[in-house]
Amino acid sequence: MDKMEPLINVVGLKKSYGSNSVLKNIEFKVYPKEKVVLIGPSGGGKSTLLRCLNRLEECEGEIEFEGKNIVSVSSKELQVLRRKMGMVFQQFNLFPNMTVLENITFAPVKLKVSEPKEAERYAHELLRQVGLDDKADAYPQSLSGGQQQRVAIARALAMKPEVMLFDEPTSALDPEMVGDVLDVMRRLAKSGMTMIIVTHEMSFARDVADKVLFMDQGRIADVGDADYIFYKSENKRTREFLSKVM
Repeated sequence: MDKMEPLINVVGLKKSYGSNSVLKNIEFKVYPKEKVVLIGPSGGGKSTLLRCLNRLEECEGEIEFEGKNIVSVSSKELQVLRRKMGMVFQQFNLFPNMTVLENITFAPVKLKVSEPKEAERYAHELLRQVGLDDKADAYPQSLSGGQQQRVAIARALAMKPEVMLFDEPTSALDPEMVGDVLDVMRRLAKSGMTMIIVTHEMSFARDVADKVLFMDQGRIADVGDADYIFYKSENKRTREFLSKVM
């Protein structure tokens, strides 16, 4: 893995809601092709941190991406940078009045990332990758939750992002649907995509992470590779958390 220059560099990141400090001086780097997984108890700030990375949440500090601080760029620059950060949420947020294919091609065509025919060709390629090309003409309401989330992943990939952000993508799914979504994410990880993932799926985190950030009470309380965090960490809070969820 080339670690010459980080793709994302977070320095002194803070976020508060009134007097409630949610993120406290967060600092970390993400390198090209790296898989960074955020774990920790609910309310620890993981999802808020992820949403700050593309400024869905306003915050203080520095989030450097392609040499620009996302925290302070203009709205126009932010829109350009956001296109390079695909995001998959807990809820699928598909357009109910559009087919699966239309959901995937809408943004690339509207934002002139791709010509319509190229966008459609690439959408079919992505649907094959997530195992749903036979659902191209279906509407979201006819799909299971797991299928909708796989379409949401394909939709994010259609913009050809440099990094993918996943905010607990399996938390809204029935247990039997989780595996298919995680399999798609595993294949994406193996393809070399840079990924930042918030998840409670510990076995998945252990399998794919190059770096694990353990967050607790708005801070990065522990950091290391998967082997260190899951088996060798001497951090008391890390051990307590993992003993309850593994």
